Order: sequence, then C-alpha cells, then structure tokens
Amino acid sequence: MASTTSRKSTTSTVSGTTALAYWGDELRFYREQAGLTQEQLGRAIHMSPSMIAMVETGRRAPRIEFINACDGVLGTNGALARLWKRIMEHSYLEWFRPFVEVESEATEMLKYEPQAVPGLLQTEDYARAQLAMGYVRESDKEIEKHVAARMSRQEILTRDNPPFLWVVLDEAVLRRPVGGAEVMRDQFARLVHVSQLPHVVLQVLPFTAGAHGGMSGPMTLFTLPDDTKLVYAEAFGGGQIIGLPQEVTNCHTILDFLRACALPPDDSVRMIADLIGE
Repeated sequence: MASTTSRKSTTSTVSGTTALAYWGDELRFYREQAGLTQEQLGRAIHMSPSMIAMVETGRRAPRIEFINACDGVLGTNGALARLWKRIMEHSYLEWFRPFVEVESEATEMLKYEPQAVPGLLQTEDYARAQLAMGYVRESDKEIEKHVAARMSRQEILTRDNPPFLWVVLDEAVLRRPVGGAEVMRDQFARLVHVSQLPHVVLQVLPFTAGAHGGMSGPMTLFTLPDDTKLVYAEAFGGGQIIGLPQEVTNCHTILDFLRACALPPDDSVRMIADLIGE
C-alpha cells in the first residue's frame, strides 16, 4: 500500500508546469511507490497503458472515475481525489470562480443558452473543440486543463442530492457544428441521456419562436439552499452575478417566457434524437 503523504504539500508549489502535469506527476509517484508499472495499473483499473502514460505526462485529463479507481488500487486513501479537487479549484479563470461556487451550492438552476451546449452537459470532445477556439493562443496542455475543470463541474449532477436543472437550448445550439459530425452525434446522445435523469428538464427553443427576451445572451437563475435567488449573466471576457430583486424578477420572467415558447420536453428530446440520425 502506498503512503498517502505527498511529496508536494500544496498546489502553490507548481512552477513551470501545468496543473494536469502536476497531478500526473503525483500519480506516477504513487504508482511507482506501489511497485506497479503503467501496464499493471492499467489492467487493475481497466485502462490502457497509453492512457496512463498520457495522464501522467499531463497530455490527457483524468475523469473522476479514473481518479477514484487509482486511489483504490494504489491505496492512497483518497489523496489523489483530494489533490485533484484542490487543483481544479485553482484552474478556473478568476472572474468565473464565483459562478462555480454558486453553481456547486445551488439547489435549482434554470438556464437559457443561445450559443453552445452548457458546460454541465457537454461531452469532453465538445468541450475540447469549443475551448480550443476560445483559447487559440494557448497550448494543448492548457486547453486540457480547461477541459478537465469543465468536466469536474459535472460531478454535481451525479452526487447525492443533485440540483434540479432546467435548461432551454436555442435551436442554434443544435444546428451549429462543433468539432465535427462525430462529436456532435456524441453530444446529442449525451443530451438525450441526461434528459432522462429525474432532476433534469431539457427544452429546445425553435427558430420559429421568433424574437424573444433571451436574445441578449445566456443567463442562469440560481436558487440557493436558503431560497436566495441569484442571476448570472455572461459576456465576452467576463460575467457577473446579480442579486438585485428587480433584476432577478426580470430574469425569472424572461426565462418563464422562454420555457413557454420552447418545445415541450418530450418533443425537444425527440428533435435531438432525430439529429443523431442526420
């Protein structure tokens, strides 16, 4: 059994390397301490040695299932999962961190998205394709860091007592190809799958709805455990969380209107499922 004492005490010691490479270096340390080769660890967690190698060198982000499996096999008592959580907390852009904090605490979320699939519902490949276009000057490893942070946020949908999530997607989200046909097929399948969860409602706002109050951009209405309601609105280069009662009420009214104009949930899911065949 590997010792759970890491040779690096804090994420602040990371210098000249990416967050993913830092975590991968720790994985290699624990693996070697346990006396396992990449092939042996791969067999134990049902992953290929090449995937182990890519994670250890920071070329691929680990999924939470991968992390938990490594903790179990290596006997690290959850050290890798705790380190991953800490790294991810520091991987978001500073202006986006308040959103992530509110998102993790919310009991309900009502979202409208006019441009892209919301991060909580994206596949890894869709996220990678979108982020690569948004961070064109960054390296592949930096892109992978952003992808990993986005995928980590999705854990709230599978945790105990997940938030209730109601999403209205503009039809443009479905019609805009991101990453190619195969990526879009997988993304549509992901949306259909998630829509079957009891705490998720998905609607599509068709082009035929015409002009509407959401044309100014994406918005999210959060309900917190104490029933406080907050609005998050995003624009290029930043976003803001709004708590003014009048603004919250206005946002709620717009979102209610969008839900009324959107296709019913069953029809929305059928529309998405039909796109898989196309």
